[in-house]
Formats: sequence, C-alpha cells, structure tokens
Amino acid sequence: MFSSKLSPLRLCGVVLTIVTNQAIGADIPELALRATARVTGGGRSGTGFFVKLPDSSPGKSSTVFVTASHALEEITGPKGTLILRAGNEADGYHRREVELPLRTGEERLWMTHPTTDMAVIGVTLPDDVDVQPFELRQIAEAKHLAEKVIRVGQDVLIPCFPAQVEANPAGWPILRKGSLATHPLTPVERVPTIFVDYSHFGGDSGAPVIATVNDEPLVVGLVFAMLRITDKSTTTFEDRTIHMPLGLGIAVQGPLIRQTIDAWKAK
Repeated sequence: MFSSKLSPLRLCGVVLTIVTNQAIGADIPELALRATARVTGGGRSGTGFFVKLPDSSPGKSSTVFVTASHALEEITGPKGTLILRAGNEADGYHRREVELPLRTGEERLWMTHPTTDMAVIGVTLPDDVDVQPFELRQIAEAKHLAEKVIRVGQDVLIPCFPAQVEANPAGWPILRKGSLATHPLTPVERVPTIFVDYSHFGGDSGAPVIATVNDEPLVVGLVFAMLRITDKSTTTFEDRTIHMPLGLGIAVQGPLIRQTIDAWKAK
C-alpha cells in the first residue's frame, strides 16, 4: 500500500529576502546580511533580523529582533544567544555572541502575531557589533501589495543559516536567492502567507524576504516553514515514511510583520 500527502514543515530560523525584477542595488545584498543574525539555544537554531524603531518610548528598546515564533519557543530556559559579528572589512571580522533574554520566570518577553508564526522581541545591541537594522519604513505595508510593488515572479534574496551552517567563522549568514511564487497577494487578510521558490533547510526559519524597491531593501516576508510531500508505503515486513521537500518556503507577508511591530511599539 502506498499513499502521499502534502504537509508544511516548520523550519527553525529562516529569513527570506524578496527582490524585485529590477537590478539588485549594489549594496542591497550586504544590507540584507548586516541586518540578519542567527539565534541559538539548547541545540536549536533559527534566523532573524533587526528593525530600528523611530520614536521609541523612554525605557523601551529602540531595536527589535524579528523571527519565527517557534524559533524562540523551542529555545528552553531564560536566555538564548545571538550570533553577531564585530570588526570591519579592512581589519577582519570576528564572532561576537550576545545573550538574548527570552523569559522572566514563566513570562515570555516576546510578542507573537495572533494567527501567524512570527515574533518580535526587544534587544539591546553592543556598540561594537556590525549590525545595520532595517528601518521601520523598509517593512512592507498593504499599499505595496495593492500597488503591485510586490508581485509574483519577483527575484528574492534570503540571508539565512541552513542546517545551522554559517558562511564563515565570524558568523555571517549565507545569502540565498529565490522568487515569489504566489498570486494574487491581496487582500492580505485572506493571503497571510505566501510561497517562495528557493532551496531551504532547517535553520532558515525567521529569515526576512527582501525586495529591492527604489534602490532600497523592502522586507516583504518572513520564512517560517517549508512545503513537503509525505510518502508512506506498507509491506508485509516494513512501514516506511519518506518526506520529500518541494523547494517551496512558506513566508508570512510583510504587512503582518509590520502590524506586529506596531503592536510591540504600542504596548
């Protein structure tokens, strides 16, 4: 007996970066990498990205780390670790590991979107790390979808840590490419998640999907899972299950990321 079914598989830590069909700005790939970091703890690994908040409240972090909510949930204990980089290109970069407080007792310190697998948490970054967060205006809004600034077929950049692999000992992300595979994208209330055509692995969850619009990066999604086909076969002496990835990442749409960040600012 043989049966098959499709199923989503949540992959800890992926940031998808979507790019428009126009030529990628010369510095966009580097900006994508500098805004992205690996988050680890308890043998788990994910990807996430930083966003700088304008006009933050006194006593509240002006920078947030955005990732898949399951990437944080799967790290047990009160703290995780952010894998960052310090130094510069001329003299060389080196690894800089920074603690990320996740819980106070049983209380989670991050905020999740109510219906999708994404989370926002405040961070305090050391002065010596090489991080350039995205600006809040660089997170896609519903108007970008309505105006078809973001559309099916666009090329994408994906800075991520597939299978917990880093680009080098300094801890830089690996930059992947893909394309936006879903149509239509609106209304976002009915299309909260989209497919991205790229070769992805566990460890990617939380990566941003970044498009180039007017020579600037625009985060249009966040990868949190992959689509796979599950084959089951039964013989007299054996039951076998095989999962085959389809090369499709599943990403939360940008406007929902923006909504969650706005909710974090308002709390």
